[in-house]
This record gives sequence, structure tokens and C-alpha cells, in this order.
Amino acid sequence: MGNVLRALAAAAAGAIVLAGIATPAHAEVWNCFTSVNTTTNVAGALCASGFGSYRVAAKCNSAHYPYTRTIVGPWVTKVSGQQGTWSTASGDAQGCHVVEASTQVR
Repeated sequence: MGNVLRALAAAAAGAIVLAGIATPAHAEVWNCFTSVNTTTNVAGALCASGFGSYRVAAKCNSAHYPYTRTIVGPWVTKVSGQQGTWSTASGDAQGCHVVEASTQVR
């Protein structure tokens, strides 16, 4: 019985060590496109290839402090073999004017 308990304790310790050094999954998306529509004041990002989570990050200007800030859209997930979806952010909802867009990946 003592050998069984030692073996279980060793296995549990090994699992804890592996969990501590395991790296989190990262997105592998590419062919990403961004857009800024100044008429609707909306920025967007779309990734056409790969897999993982991404979102739009938009530079947004206003007449009030802070004069320039970054607004972000919701995280969306691209699945391998399926079309990606747009992540969008509205400057109107944030009280600013969208001037530039980029893609954030996690």
C-alpha cells in the first residue's frame, strides 16, 4: 500500500510541474484585414486564414481629454477551414472619431 501511495504522490507532483510549465495556446491567424469607414465611424478587423482569437483595435480621436485613445471590438474566434468574422468597434458609441485600425491577437 505504501508503494501505491508513493507512486500516486509522484504522479500528482509530476502533473503539477507539467501544469506549471505548460504554455497557453496562441492564435495562429493571418491574412488579416482592417478597415476604417469614416462615414459610419466604424473600424473592423477580419482574419481569413488560420485559427484563434482576434479583435479590432482602433485609434480614436476626440476634442476632449484624452484626445486620442484606443477602442477595441469584441474578441472573435477563427476556426480552421471556416470563414472568419468581423470584429468591429464604433467611434460613435465611444464619443470619438475612428482614424486608424489594427488587429490584436491572443
